[in-house]
Amino acid sequence: MAAIESYDDVRGLGEPELRGLLERGRPEQRVWALWALALRSAENVGEIARRHEPDPGVRRNLAVVLAGHGELELLVALARRDPAPEVRGAALALCARLAATGRLPVSLVVERAMADAPEVQIAVLGTIFEHPPRWQVELAIRLLAGDDSDVRYEAFEALLRAGEHSPALMWLEEAPELEARIALMKWTARGRVRPCAELIASGSRRLRRLLVESVRIATWRDLGPAIGDDPHLLRALDKRDPQQLAEVPLEPLLRATLRDPDDRWLGEVVDRLVGLEHPPELPPQLLDQLAELCMRRIADLDRRLRDVRDAPDSPPRDLRLRRLVHARGRLERAVEVAMRLRVH
Repeated sequence: MAAIESYDDVRGLGEPELRGLLERGRPEQRVWALWALALRSAENVGEIARRHEPDPGVRRNLAVVLAGHGELELLVALARRDPAPEVRGAALALCARLAATGRLPVSLVVERAMADAPEVQIAVLGTIFEHPPRWQVELAIRLLAGDDSDVRYEAFEALLRAGEHSPALMWLEEAPELEARIALMKWTARGRVRPCAELIASGSRRLRRLLVESVRIATWRDLGPAIGDDPHLLRALDKRDPQQLAEVPLEPLLRATLRDPDDRWLGEVVDRLVGLEHPPELPPQLLDQLAELCMRRIADLDRRLRDVRDAPDSPPRDLRLRRLVHARGRLERAVEVAMRLRVH
């Protein structure tokens, strides 16, 4: 056999010579032989691909043709030997689909995916969808612990698609804050904020706070399941958009107010109770706690009123008195409403 130093030297060989070269040639000769055999297996490859060394785009298409023609040996060789990671990824993704149906060994896909470049790993993870075989889930979990951040995120997404929420959320809980933020930003894109909030509603406060802080547009409608009545998370939402407080239903707002050491939203709760013609039904214990809180604040206002009345006469003093008397009246009205609702 003449010296083989380029792809052009390989194209004219017969199939037996090509297959021999594929098995026994130097690494670059094996790749050339693989491309030549693949092109001969492809009935619809254009003349440009036949006259010149096929570029990675052509070789990716060759992977599809090989899989369609049942040339699985060549497909596996392409997944192992092609110099371009995007080509190996496309070929191994096809191998993964075939392995899921039992037409190729699972070990071949797993071993190759664990050893190859991030592009290849991401391509294989892209084949994982709802109700996958267990080996795909285990592969995604292994890649979730890898060194590449893009691969980790794709493994996280793959596990979510597969319905394997527990390992995915465990990774998200343990991820460094910056990586967790980026993952949440990607995950919640394209209108997925509420499903994300529902899924992590039972997660740590840290994770739920990162969600509130990371979404592009923060709304109670989307984030409510993750915020609940946690005053710290409600503060985070209020910081993102103060207008969202008006969208929070009365009960979670009241619960958050009762749990907040600064009574941050007591005024909003009082205004709603006093202003609504038919306030919503609230648990009796919440109404009792609200009445007690209001009475403590009334006592505080009484002390402040005495201090202001004892101060020297001045226009600012009169203004402060009017404001304090008005605030006291609202609190008294809130106690009356709470007691009335408590009785009914």
